[in-house]
Amino acid sequence: MTIRHSAYEAEQERLDQTMQVIEKEIAQIKEDIKAPTDDHVKQIVNAAKAKELSHLERSRLKPYFGRVDFVNEEDYESHLDRVYIGKRGVVRSDNFESVVVDWRAPIASLYYSGESQDAYYRTPQGIVRGEVKLKRNFAIENGKITGIYDGALKETINREMAAPDEFLDEGYIDEFLAASLDQTNDSRLKDIVATIQSEQNDIIRAEKNVPLIVQGVAGSGKTTIALHRLSYLIYNYQDSMASKRFMVFAPNRLFLTYISEVLPELGVEDVQQSTFLDWGARLVKPHLPKGWRILDPNKALQLFFEGDETNGRERERAAHRMSFKGSLACKMTLDNYLRDVLDRQIPYKKLSFIYNKTQHVFAIEGTEIKQLFLQQYAHLPYHERLVTVRKHLKQQMNKLVYAHLRERRIDLDKPALAKFEKKIEQILEQYLAAWPALDVFSAYQTIFSDEQMLRKLAPSHVSDTIISAVCATSGEIFAAERIESEDIAPLLYLRYLIYGIDQAGMFDHAVVDEAQDLSALEIMIISMQTKLQSVTIVGDIAQGIHSYRGLLGWAELSDGVFAGKSVPFFKLEQSYRSTVEIMNCANRVLEKVEIPELFLAKPVLRHGEKPLLLQSKDADEQIAEIASQVKGLQAEGFVSISIVAKSMAQCKVIHKKLKSHLAGMYLLGTKDTEFPDGVTIMPAYLTKGLQFDAVILVDVDEHHYQASEADAKLLYVAMTRPVHRLIISCRAAFSPLLSGMEDAADLR
Repeated sequence: MTIRHSAYEAEQERLDQTMQVIEKEIAQIKEDIKAPTDDHVKQIVNAAKAKELSHLERSRLKPYFGRVDFVNEEDYESHLDRVYIGKRGVVRSDNFESVVVDWRAPIASLYYSGESQDAYYRTPQGIVRGEVKLKRNFAIENGKITGIYDGALKETINREMAAPDEFLDEGYIDEFLAASLDQTNDSRLKDIVATIQSEQNDIIRAEKNVPLIVQGVAGSGKTTIALHRLSYLIYNYQDSMASKRFMVFAPNRLFLTYISEVLPELGVEDVQQSTFLDWGARLVKPHLPKGWRILDPNKALQLFFEGDETNGRERERAAHRMSFKGSLACKMTLDNYLRDVLDRQIPYKKLSFIYNKTQHVFAIEGTEIKQLFLQQYAHLPYHERLVTVRKHLKQQMNKLVYAHLRERRIDLDKPALAKFEKKIEQILEQYLAAWPALDVFSAYQTIFSDEQMLRKLAPSHVSDTIISAVCATSGEIFAAERIESEDIAPLLYLRYLIYGIDQAGMFDHAVVDEAQDLSALEIMIISMQTKLQSVTIVGDIAQGIHSYRGLLGWAELSDGVFAGKSVPFFKLEQSYRSTVEIMNCANRVLEKVEIPELFLAKPVLRHGEKPLLLQSKDADEQIAEIASQVKGLQAEGFVSISIVAKSMAQCKVIHKKLKSHLAGMYLLGTKDTEFPDGVTIMPAYLTKGLQFDAVILVDVDEHHYQASEADAKLLYVAMTRPVHRLIISCRAAFSPLLSGMEDAADLR
């Protein structure tokens, strides 16, 4: 559609009226807060008004993006709700009329959901049913409507109906969505409130108090959906959930920068954001001996992504160690350790003591004490159990003695009572001194250094080879007074067994992004730290490039971490990022190897140029060709361009050689936290979760990318980063993962 739409004049007039209301509200708020005040209540009110002012100013020239006309079936003849939907709601302060409805409000779900007939939305009071008469989307720039799209955001495409080209003919693709996808990208993730699709909306508005798993293919918008879900939950459950107690776990600090502007745009400013390593390290460090440090995780990246065949044995042993430490088998090992302590290291002797004044002997049987510790207080962590049992025993001792004194008709004065209390404390101190006082790190170090002990505690299905590798290599790390990032989750779980959960640090909700590269135990720790296990877990098994430590499949969570709990599982198979041509090539790479739980992406029907395969005769020609391609892409108007190699070592060489050809490039590594605009050079393993207008992959040859599951996943990740253009460069023979691409790519 264009601005020649028949309703253009009426809609522009309505937009003008809305902007006038907003300007009036802005002026009123400025007047209300301009005078300084010492009154604490007024300061709080003014702070809220200032926040509202910021939102109004941000939306003053683009206050909404959609409209829904809805007829309530219970009031069909008399009332039609005409609702304009924006990123933020706008309410007139003089009469409380809702001028713009917030996209997170219940009625706004009509804009995103299914068929126009038999439509409904949920409210706290129940379901409201009726019929949607009109869905309309607006493209607005600087207060002027530049496009009107009726029937916007059509229902989920039935991908079983026809071949891709037939979808275009039949109009199944939303025109507004297609226009949005054709835009160029800068270096930040954007919100998608105007183009949320029906299947995405189901995830955003799903029940809050359950763990929720989203398997989303590359470009399905899973990260953005998860962040929008945060915004939705905060808006609708602000009485029971606080945004400052929400946490977003991202794969690295660079990714946190990449998503940095989305949450403020969604009206969520104070959500916590961290990597699991950074968050977990803060909790673990108080338990480490003085001088101990956490190893730089980049060493593992160098071993698995930069190494060659000469260190294959080292990689294998490291993979055994890291995989085990993140597994549910490790969790069972630690459970068995505590069980062994409870069964074998605690004496559970009879507690006997004498009341000197009468020489009467009192006793609490060891079987009773054992029952208290192992059954009645079994739900408590070890140290809390000790405290509770001690308190219980003290009450029992007092009860026995006072009953005896009443029977003998003996009264105690205050000094005698104080002396008696002190004596009981001494008796308890002496009795419990024989019980082990567990220390988190000492216990952990012992378990993972003693091969005989680990073999005894670990489940039988864990092989002796793995046990041996875990102890030998962990011992080497401990000898240097270091732990590794994979030690954090088991240490936190052992801390939980011994000390319990820090309630002050509990999350109301947590998002785990790129979850396939976290371990099952890491995700379990996050869920334990989140109230009611209210966790949104998003990822893609096909992009699990850290297979030496990450998830093998979602069953590890649904059948393991959340066993016995109903876990909604959503599949997002539609990819909205890359063109059909790019996604078809990327899918073929995955089909070259066997990958469990493989979900291939179904690209949105947006066509572009075929990926370009460039074969150069030497390094100089390759560099010159890459520089030429970058300049050509920039001339076409593409903003974000990434040059991607497999390893950081390759990236450094490319960056050095390209300096004389291209200015203003940025070399990005694992320690970078800022994500710049323009041309970037980075290793493939850092591109996960990011997107660019164009990507140039370097040295995709048979040496760097072999026909293995690990290399296929890494290449797939890199190939699915571009929105518009993919170029693959090589000096030798192309990787076998690219064989048979002649019809899907242009070879030059």
